[in-house]
Amino acid sequence: MQTQLNRVQHFSEAALAATSLDELDLMMREATSDFGADYYLMIHHTNYFEGRRGLVNLGNYPLEFRQASLQDGRALHDPVMEACEKSLTGFFWSDVASIIPLTARHRERGRKVSEFGLGDGFVVPAHIPGEHLGSCHFAVEKGKLLVREYSAALHTIATFGFEAARRLSRQRDEILMNPPLLTERQRECLILSARGKSDPTIGQLLGLSPKTVNSYLEAAKRRYGVATRAQLIASALYCSAISFQEIVDVRR
Repeated sequence: MQTQLNRVQHFSEAALAATSLDELDLMMREATSDFGADYYLMIHHTNYFEGRRGLVNLGNYPLEFRQASLQDGRALHDPVMEACEKSLTGFFWSDVASIIPLTARHRERGRKVSEFGLGDGFVVPAHIPGEHLGSCHFAVEKGKLLVREYSAALHTIATFGFEAARRLSRQRDEILMNPPLLTERQRECLILSARGKSDPTIGQLLGLSPKTVNSYLEAAKRRYGVATRAQLIASALYCSAISFQEIVDVRR
């Protein structure tokens, strides 16, 4: 047990200190093998083959599997990808049915995965506010099973590995990691607007004129580069500038 903990601790420290994606890839391959897996894959859930800036796309999964996983940026009824949206912790492929209801298309997807030569897998979601959902996958060849007792170690490796890949991918593409900030007045107006309040009502609540309320919201739209208030609300929620609780908690 102590040897396993030492290995995970060493990986975590090394991953955070990695200076290139190639260096991180070697670390991930070694750690993957150390804990009984044949393959790993860290990705953002979008069409990473388009070469869009800042996306994580690192691993040694079979290329055919990866190319068949995404089309036009949408998952092809992939139950594993969909289960990632419903879980904060890692899960084995065999657990997916307990996370989401499986459809006939999901089961067909499972059969195709087997055709690519993969037998068992463990997946760790990566939920980062303001970014595409991501995940880290570990898998073994068909006919083999991952060691269940290694799940905590794999979870830690996935967490530190994905964070390192995220940082290095953004550094490579020179992307700033901070989302646009809203002023306190802009946030107040946006939250009330998201609750369905009109500009005159917002003005009465905040002691502002409707014109001033509109100017705050227009300034917020410019910060996010969006054209409508619906887009502004979605963008602000996506990057946690405002929260769902602030919108639905009408007592505030």
